Amino acid sequence: SSGINAEYGSLGGVQCTFLYSSRYIHSGAVEGLLPQVLGLVSTRFKTPIVSILYVALTTVVFVLIGNIDALIDSASFTMFPFIVLCCTGVIVMRYTHPELPRPYRVPLIFPVLMTLFGLFVFISPFTGDNWGISLLWVGLTLLGFPIYYVLVKDVFKIPGLAWAMKKLRDVTADALGCE
Repeated sequence: SSGINAEYGSLGGVQCTFLYSSRYIHSGAVEGLLPQVLGLVSTRFKTPIVSILYVALTTVVFVLIGNIDALIDSASFTMFPFIVLCCTGVIVMRYTHPELPRPYRVPLIFPVLMTLFGLFVFISPFTGDNWGISLLWVGLTLLGFPIYYVLVKDVFKIPGLAWAMKKLRDVTADALGCE
């Protein structure tokens, strides 16, 4: 009974993660950090439909590749490197720029503990049976760097890329009723 409750609790946590991660993706696209197509919003529902569909498609692919336990482990574990970076940033800024004004000064014990916990959560999936899917998540996360520089920043000035990205955005907007 308690095992089933733990599974439902984990599944609920992952569901929330996927729901708010689509908002992160949408915000990144609006800020110019991701392809513009991911920033489209449904005119009818006022939701970031394209980023929601992207997260849903990614989730389906990972469920088909692995299993739901691997998906839960991987989703948690790929989020924590970014939490560790943020918490480490708080610690570093506290010592390198103590003069900067802060609306709230967090007690240092919290970012230290969160950094340690985040490192544990990030490393632990590599010790279990699902280490392969965890490695795949790391690869996909790192794939974000070349995607950013090629598709968003267009550092290689690929002929027709800007036109293709705009066309993708326009076709998607028309097909899904977005703006």
